[in-house]
Amino acid sequence: MVEINIPKDLLPLDGRFGCGPSKVRPEQLAAFNTEGAKLIGTSHRQAPVKNLVKRVQDGLMDLFHNPNGYEIVLGNGGSTAFWDVAAFSLAEGKSQLLVHGEFGAKFATSLSAPWLEKPTVVQAEAGSRSELRAEAGISAYAYPQNETSTGVVTPVKRVPGADSGALFFTDATSAA
Repeated sequence: MVEINIPKDLLPLDGRFGCGPSKVRPEQLAAFNTEGAKLIGTSHRQAPVKNLVKRVQDGLMDLFHNPNGYEIVLGNGGSTAFWDVAAFSLAEGKSQLLVHGEFGAKFATSLSAPWLEKPTVVQAEAGSRSELRAEAGISAYAYPQNETSTGVVTPVKRVPGADSGALFFTDATSAA
């Protein structure tokens, strides 16, 4: 197996290892104390929360240059919770997954649920990226956009030649 050594001058000075959890700047805490306070105790059905969610979704659509018809789904609980939601309420039949680290492997496990067909898993060696490929009968393609366990980034794009009704699940939890 390949051994990856990160030079000491590239490691965070505060002792964290590479990606996440992110440090929160004092300015962000102050902003939350004023603007965020307007959301605390407010129903998710009320305008302040709905407007914030819409702003975040629109911003992510711009960040990923998503074409018309794409949607951003926000959830509470991290990517692992989303993978489970996708397995029991979004995916049907057979899926294809990219696995080039821990998070892609977790999604592959979720989409191997007994009520779904065995997925096609496209695996890559640590530190390298595999590619989704068009496959007839695939109802969902899934991958992490930023696989923080290996540092691999995958562009957000539709697979050329994929069935027209196929869904694309992109874990963009660590995109920023």
